[in-house]
Formats: sequence, C-alpha cells, structure tokens
Amino acid sequence: MRKILLACLLTVSVWAAESNVYKVSYNAPVDKVLDNMLAKFKQEMLVVVWQLDILEEFKHKGLDKKFGENFNKAGLTAVRTLVACNGKFGNDIINQDSDMMAYCPIRITLTEKDGVTTVLYVRPSSAPRDSKAYQSLVKLEKKVTKAIEESMEME
Repeated sequence: MRKILLACLLTVSVWAAESNVYKVSYNAPVDKVLDNMLAKFKQEMLVVVWQLDILEEFKHKGLDKKFGENFNKAGLTAVRTLVACNGKFGNDIINQDSDMMAYCPIRITLTEKDGVTTVLYVRPSSAPRDSKAYQSLVKLEKKVTKAIEESMEME
C-alpha cells in the first residue's frame, strides 16, 4: 500500500512541477496532515515560526457575515497556513541575494474539503534563474517538498 501511495505522490509531484505552486492532496483531515507536517518539519530543522487558522480568523473578523453568500463559495472546511524557515538556507540566501528572501521563510497553506487536505506551497525554484541564490532556493524547495511527502508516511 505504501508503494502505491508513494507512486501516486511522485506522479502528483511531477505533474505539479509544471506549476509554480507545489500541490499535493491527502485523504486525511487537516489536523492530521498538519500534525504530521509539524513533526516532520521539526525533524528536518524547518522551524515553524507562525501559524494561522485563516478561515476561523475570517469568521472572527465577521467576514462571513460581511460577504454573506459570497463567503467561502469553494466550501472549504479549513484553511490553515504556516511560516517556517531553516537557518542555514536563510543565511545562505541572505548572503547570496537578499532580494530572494521573499521565498524564505517559506509559507505553506493547507485547505480541507470533504475530508481531503491539499497542501499548497509556492516553489522557490520559480525565482529568477540568474539569481546567485537560485541553487540554494532549489535545495530548499527539495527539502520542503520531501518533508511534506514524508510527513504522511509517519505513523
């Protein structure tokens, strides 16, 4: 079963590589996916510095009432985001091309609908290839996407 899951993940990852946004979905609730990601990120020294439950924050601010029937027309049951960084990559990128810090720290968004959680991540490899930090950004992207994929293999 794990081999089938891994093959599916790799297929999705290759397909998603055509986009500047990495996207992978799991048949699991957002809380499980997020908990697994947080544990794996900690192992990989990707330090989560901030988290937000966006959908709940919107409701808290009264946007559900303000927008009425136009609120969350996608029918998402959860939208969470987190910001994480890795000191080595951050320092390398600052030293190589500080303008590329727009990609580091990283931001990941998780959405849930009908029990399926989708992880979204803007690929740092979408940065200009002529940047001195480009190779570091590509390595960071590989580290993050690998951690996301391996997080769902955790028990």
